[in-house]
Order: sequence, then structure tokens, then C-alpha cells
Amino acid sequence: MKALESLRLKLHNNAELSGCEKKTNKIINSFLEKTNPDIHLKEIGGYNIVAVFKGKNEGKNILLRADIDGLNIPDGEKAFSHRCGHDGHTAILCGLAKVYAKERPERGNVILLFQAAEETGEGAQAVINDPLFREFKIDAAFALHNLPGYARHQIVLKKKCFASASQGLKLIFDGATSHASQPDKGNNPQIVITTLLEAFQKKYDNLRHDRHRTTLTVTHVVIGEETFGVTPGHAEIWLTLRSQDDDSLNSLTQSTIDLCKFVAKEFKLSFSYSIHEDFPTTTNSDKEVDVVEQGAKDLKLSVNIIKDAFPWSEDFGRFGILCPICLFGLGCGLEHEPLHSPRYEFEDEIIDTGVLMLKKIVEIGN
Repeated sequence: MKALESLRLKLHNNAELSGCEKKTNKIINSFLEKTNPDIHLKEIGGYNIVAVFKGKNEGKNILLRADIDGLNIPDGEKAFSHRCGHDGHTAILCGLAKVYAKERPERGNVILLFQAAEETGEGAQAVINDPLFREFKIDAAFALHNLPGYARHQIVLKKKCFASASQGLKLIFDGATSHASQPDKGNNPQIVITTLLEAFQKKYDNLRHDRHRTTLTVTHVVIGEETFGVTPGHAEIWLTLRSQDDDSLNSLTQSTIDLCKFVAKEFKLSFSYSIHEDFPTTTNSDKEVDVVEQGAKDLKLSVNIIKDAFPWSEDFGRFGILCPICLFGLGCGLEHEPLHSPRYEFEDEIIDTGVLMLKKIVEIGN
């Protein structure tokens, strides 16, 4: 346990943003080398790492994933931090590697994936796209996420949608600047922005009771430049769109783009858009949820079957195109600071629980 706490602290002190996990990659690989995995891919699809422990007997290929990237939230003198607990998730998966270093799994092969760039929604796809990863025939995939606000050591489960789909939508409008004393000489996008902001607020209000919890949020608005002498010629609206249903999210995205095209044309503005941090729903397989629930019961852990999916997103859902998946929660305390809070700290006490749960999942899943 102390070794895993020390590892987590080292990861915590070297937090790196998505796609920049160079030190993190080295720290994890250094730890894994001591566990002597049967296959050790130190860089796959970027800074992602795969360690495979082959079982004593034939069985399924089970993937277990931990995310390794940090957040752009300062921690003292450090620019970045692990205010989402990815350092803890990584320590848990390394703990399982230590277990298999002493004794290989009884059946099947266990594929440990240390995944980069989860926060931007790019890491899972980068892994899937790598030809080396496609050589693994995954039968099922599991991952956990620590959950503040739930009893410590409690296992949080839900069949079907566990975490919502989301995407960032950047809407860009360009007209023409003019001297501020002659606004009629330019083409100011201001009226388009105010019109659309009002329309988005009405759309938000209308979606409040949507059965898929589909919604949109304005996160950033830009009009013109920082000057008093020039009228605006450029404007942007940034939105975050969310839903518990992929089709509903796609429909909302398309209708938003269509509206912007229409309004921009009416005011003779050029319009473009881009999509960022694209996450599908994380849709759990019923069978894999049952595996996790049985594992929790075998370990005499409390199980909480939630009714509604979480509004946040997780790129683990992308592995659902390869095999049945299950993302589950591991409670870290009812009074715990929330995820992404500047005061959040991972609860080391749940590391052992996470290791035991993942080991039990492999046993039952085979």
C-alpha cells in the first residue's frame, strides 16, 4: 500500500496535460518494468501504455483501463494538477500489476491500459487507431472512476448509459471592421451574437425536461478586439452540448449549426464551426455490470445502483465499439471535495479497494 501511495504522490507532483504525458509515461513504465509483464508496450498511440499479463489457462482477454492525464488547474507552485484523481486510478492499476507480478491470473489474459488524453476525449481513439492495439482481441473492458459524494469504498453502478455524451462546438462569424466613427461602413456581427444568445437560452429552457437530459451551455463569447477605435468584424460563441443519447446530441449539434448558417446568411456574414473534445456516451453492457456487482458483493462492499446517468463525459465509452464495456464508480467519501475542485485530493484509502475490485472482476469475468 505504501508503495502505491508513493507512486500516486509522484504522479500527482508531475501532473501533465492531455497529450503531454511524457514524464508520467516514464514514471509508469519504470514501475511496470519491475512487474515483468509478458507484453509491455511503452508507447502506443502516443503516451499510452499497455502491459499484458498472460493467464495460466485459456480464457478471455479482459482490458482494464486507467486514465493518466492531468488538468489545467494550479496546485501551489505547479501549473497543473490531478484534481480528477487520475493519479489514483493509475496507482490502482499499477497495484494490480504488482499482484500479477507475484502470481499470474488463473485464466485468460489481462490487458492493462494506461491511457493518455482522456480529458480532451482524444486518448481512447488514439489507442484504438494504433495497429499494435488492434492485434489484441478484447472480449470485455472495464474501468473505474473515483466518485466524491458517495460513501467511501462504495461501488456505484448503472446499466446502459453511465456517463453522458458531450462535445464542444465553436461557432465563428466574420463580417468586416470599420472605424468606430463610421460603424455603417463595416459589417458588425454583434446583432447576430445577441440574437443567437437569446435563441440558445430559449433552447436551453425548452430542453430542461428532455428525457435524455439533452442540453447546451454557452461557455465563452468573443466579439471584436480590445480596442475603442474599431468596430467588430469577428465573433465567436463556444457551446458545450450534452446528452445521455448519442443521436439526440447529434441532432442538437446539427440543428444548432443550421440555425447559425441561416442567421449568418441573413446578415451577410461568413460562418464556420469546429467540434472539440468529442465524447460519446459511455454505455455499459448489462452482463459486465452484473460482473462488477457480483465482485462487489463477493468483497462485501456496498453497491449503489443509480437511476440517472452522470452528466459528465468519459472517453472510455469509445471502447464500446470493440467489445462490451463497464465503467463504474468507486466512492471516496460523502463529504469529499468534488472532482475538478481546486481543493480536491484523491483518497488513498480506496486504492486497495480498487485493486481488489479489478482483480475480482477478472476472476468473475472469466
